[in-house]
Amino acid sequence: MKDKIEKLKKELDEALSINEEETAGEIRSIGFECLRCARCCKKDHGDNTVSVFPSEIRLICETIGLMHEDIVIPTPSSDRDAEGNIHTFEWILRKNGDCMFLKQGLCVIYECRPHICKTYPFYLQDGRLMVSVCEGLGGKIADNESRRMAALLKDRYIAELKESILILETFRGFNPGGIGNLCVHDSEGEHWIHYVL
Repeated sequence: MKDKIEKLKKELDEALSINEEETAGEIRSIGFECLRCARCCKKDHGDNTVSVFPSEIRLICETIGLMHEDIVIPTPSSDRDAEGNIHTFEWILRKNGDCMFLKQGLCVIYECRPHICKTYPFYLQDGRLMVSVCEGLGGKIADNESRRMAALLKDRYIAELKESILILETFRGFNPGGIGNLCVHDSEGEHWIHYVL
């Protein structure tokens, strides 16, 4: 565990020095223009699972007035402890097939949407720019928009690394003993809940 944490901390140090202007240049060379088709939010067009951090959950809840359990579920897992309780890491937004926040083709949490949504179809992996399938790729992107996207990508990557480090630092193993049958391990510790399996 200690080795994983040290590796992530090294990756975090490298992430902090990512040159946003270089990333913006890569984004401009790929090209992107959001077509507002909302396909990334719909079940019919691939995996529309949205992972969210505790801070993102709180922001959404505060903004729209819903409770934590109204908007997220534990990430699916088959990891079990000795008593048969399920253990999982992190949370995902609820969906009814399509994202629960997609209403009449529009995102109703657009201003407070999670990092993953703000940066789609781009993400950073091992410090390198990666691209998901999207019909908006190849479109014309303005310099200021590519810089904004590069900054968001760096912020997201740093947040993901910090979240992973905190999860590992607070993780005490798949130990039974909580109240519930499912434990979500996130950057804020263990959350035991009663969950319909």
